[in-house]
Amino acid sequence: TILEFFKCAGPPIHQYVRRHRKLSEIMRNLERALQELNSKKGDIEATLKVECDLGKKQPSNEVNDWLKNVERINNEAQSIEEEVKKGKYFSRARLGKHAEEKIQEVKEYHQKGRSFTSLVIDAPPSRGLTLTMATLAGEKTKKVVEEIWEDLMGDKVTKIGVWGMGGIGKTTIMKEINNRLQKETNKFNVVIWVTVSQPLYLIKLQTEIATALKQSLLENEDKVRRAGELLGMLKAKEKFVLILDDMWEAFRLEEVGIPEPSEENGCKLVVTTRSVGICRSMGCKEVRVQPLSNEEALNLFLDKVGSSTLQIPTLDKKIINLVVEECAGLPLAIVTVAGCMRGVDEIHEWRNALNELRGRVRSLNGVDTEVFGRLEFSYHRLKHEKVQQCFLYCALYPEDFAIPKDELIDYWIAEGFIEEVKDVQAKYDRGHTILNRLVNCCLLESAKDGRCVKMHDLIRDMALSITSESPSFMVKAGLRLQEFPGKQEWKANLERVSLMMNDIEEIPSYMSPHCDILSTLLLQANGNLWTIPECFFVYMHGLKVLNLSRTNIKVLPSSVSDLMNLRSLLLRWCENLERVPSLAKLLALQYLDLEETGIEEVPEGMEMLENLSHLYLSSPRLKKFPTGILPRLRNLYKLKLSFGNEALRETVEEAARLSDRLDTFEGIFSTLNDFNLYVKSTDGRGLKNYCLLLSAYWMGGFLITDLEVHKSIFLIDCKICEREETIVLPEDVQFLQMFEVSDVASLNDFSHDLKVLRFDSCKNLKNLFSLRLLPALQNLEVLEVEDCYSIEEIVAVEDEETEKELATNTIINIVTLPRLKKFYLWGLREFKSFCSNNGVLVCNSLQEIEVHRCPKLKRLSLSLPLLDNGQPSPPPTLEVIKMEKELWESLEWDQPNAKDVLNPYCKFVALWNINKQQLISGNFQCSYLFLY
Repeated sequence: TILEFFKCAGPPIHQYVRRHRKLSEIMRNLERALQELNSKKGDIEATLKVECDLGKKQPSNEVNDWLKNVERINNEAQSIEEEVKKGKYFSRARLGKHAEEKIQEVKEYHQKGRSFTSLVIDAPPSRGLTLTMATLAGEKTKKVVEEIWEDLMGDKVTKIGVWGMGGIGKTTIMKEINNRLQKETNKFNVVIWVTVSQPLYLIKLQTEIATALKQSLLENEDKVRRAGELLGMLKAKEKFVLILDDMWEAFRLEEVGIPEPSEENGCKLVVTTRSVGICRSMGCKEVRVQPLSNEEALNLFLDKVGSSTLQIPTLDKKIINLVVEECAGLPLAIVTVAGCMRGVDEIHEWRNALNELRGRVRSLNGVDTEVFGRLEFSYHRLKHEKVQQCFLYCALYPEDFAIPKDELIDYWIAEGFIEEVKDVQAKYDRGHTILNRLVNCCLLESAKDGRCVKMHDLIRDMALSITSESPSFMVKAGLRLQEFPGKQEWKANLERVSLMMNDIEEIPSYMSPHCDILSTLLLQANGNLWTIPECFFVYMHGLKVLNLSRTNIKVLPSSVSDLMNLRSLLLRWCENLERVPSLAKLLALQYLDLEETGIEEVPEGMEMLENLSHLYLSSPRLKKFPTGILPRLRNLYKLKLSFGNEALRETVEEAARLSDRLDTFEGIFSTLNDFNLYVKSTDGRGLKNYCLLLSAYWMGGFLITDLEVHKSIFLIDCKICEREETIVLPEDVQFLQMFEVSDVASLNDFSHDLKVLRFDSCKNLKNLFSLRLLPALQNLEVLEVEDCYSIEEIVAVEDEETEKELATNTIINIVTLPRLKKFYLWGLREFKSFCSNNGVLVCNSLQEIEVHRCPKLKRLSLSLPLLDNGQPSPPPTLEVIKMEKELWESLEWDQPNAKDVLNPYCKFVALWNINKQQLISGNFQCSYLFLY
């Protein structure tokens, strides 16, 4: 019996003793196993990132479960390790057992991670735009989100009205819903987001819905016919969600062309509004958005002001709570006030801020005015009157308008808001500093890649409410007005008027407003405006900014000649403008924009404008430009000229001699002789920014501000080798584009600074450059070649002996472009390889490769970096490879496993051929259509 006992009890006792004695060794084994598992986890996550970021892919459920279990195993192993560290003697054997069990589980999951055949599956197709948004704040807000979501996923509720006071977060809630719809359900085919600017303009609403569907409506048709077209577009989408944000008026859906949502068609409509009455008029289920609780408001405030504020010794938390309470639980007010108080650590400033905030709130009545009061606190905290004026100026633009930063700063300078510095560049620096302050205070928000700013509609309403107290502003921008404001609206105390982006047809002949202190008048983008009465400007002697761009006026009234305070006269794209009156008295003028006008002569008296800093004069009909004018314009900062006929060529050398004091020059040349004359005449005196365009045909409207590289040359449809004269390029050119150029043999000296090189539609070129030019391309970052049908290779070998050696594989031609980040090849019908014969391309900084429509390409010639074990690896910076799948699969590689290494970076693009019948019938769907 004793023997049987020891036979049964021996092994467990032995295991117990072993685990007790060797716990440290078991824990080291667990640590090593975990390292292997987590290395595999890192590899899988890195691969997922590439495949999901670059293609329409998402992790498979199996992979997601594996990742979650690995995370669980790590947490459980961490718990075992913490128990071991406590050092309890009698727990060692038990912990050793748990650790060994965990080692076994780790090994199983490691093996499973190695056995995945594929990590990703196709993601559901995109159903709309993903929108940027602020973080949702508060449990009540999140409950509203869930309520709306349930109604959308259900069948009974078809129309939802989300309502609440301004600034309470309705738009943020619906952005969250919109983004969730993009990825979490297949219930709807498309999600359409439209911001409904006030006042309601049904034709504009129709256009914006069609645009969101990536379709268009005919502009000249009446509203009823357009409604029929839009109805067909929406019905073709079958199940859709239409989100109409910021509605101020109810309307009948059939007027616009929106199908009535129903349980049968599965469509849904969601509107956001400040009025519950609109929800009821539209037949919507009412969903109210409530203010944040005190705790939620405080958390949001601290998140925006910085939680370190609580650590300031002199600051009492009680006063922070009081400031937050005055924001009344409104997220927009909380964020805006927090932006003003960020970095403030003086208790006296906080007390003063609280008193100011209380004063603003208690002096106003009504729902919207209460919100305005809280937002006005941020406006008044700007302190500096000129900065406040800069902010209010933004309200002259239409609602939801993306305001170009440089345009706005130009207005500020002209208005005199930035006068503490004299240098023009210093004024721009000051302007951008003010913009950053307004953004940081949450009074403006960045838009369009940081080049523009926008005003929240409520912030804009607040700004207009401030200006209405005088009233000093008349703002009717973007309302599609056809009638010019009546005489009674032109008050004597008006300071700024914006009538931009309307359909005004005429200014009455008797109209001569007595507005002596009016400083800004914006009338641009009124395409139906043909005439301005001669008497219109007679009583506007204080005018500083006059913008008539993109109107159809033929003659500028002679009364403009007496506007002696005018600093900015903007007439761009007034294509019918034939005459500008004398400018001799406008000695204060700083900005004169006559680009793309119809004038044939330079305005009389322009030589008197010594304060002129910006001159844009590139008119296709300009025939006369007297010499001696440009040297007298001593303060020029930006200059744009076109040299399109012989009468203007005498000014080429004058323009070149200005290069040592200009910041930016844009020149349009029609002959190689003029182009070379300008470059030679600069005598090496470089500009910070320049754009030189040599073109056989007119290329007006060309703006350097649209370019990322500001030392640029464009050669368009021109012969660059005339009578044995070769083209002369500036030594510091960074951007070179050739469009429909037939010969590049004369481009002997590329700049060492060249960063971007583009060839477009150069149909006769067989190669782009030779080996001997490579040393001059070591800074090249972008190479783009498009529709060059004859190109066979990018780099050619001109030396016969070298070519023979390459052909017999006795030497390898290595083309090294160390800084190349992107190469883009499109429509190269004869293209076979990057380099001649057995040449290879080495560019270890590559981020993006894009190749399309290159049917003869068999070898990309790309040489990959090698690991220590001799295996190829992708360039460390590589992000994406885009091409047709068939092309990718047909490519040959010099290095073994190269295709396998690069495959995770591939994003395959399908380019469909559309036959004639499909084109005529419209029986196809696409985002872009290229016709060859």
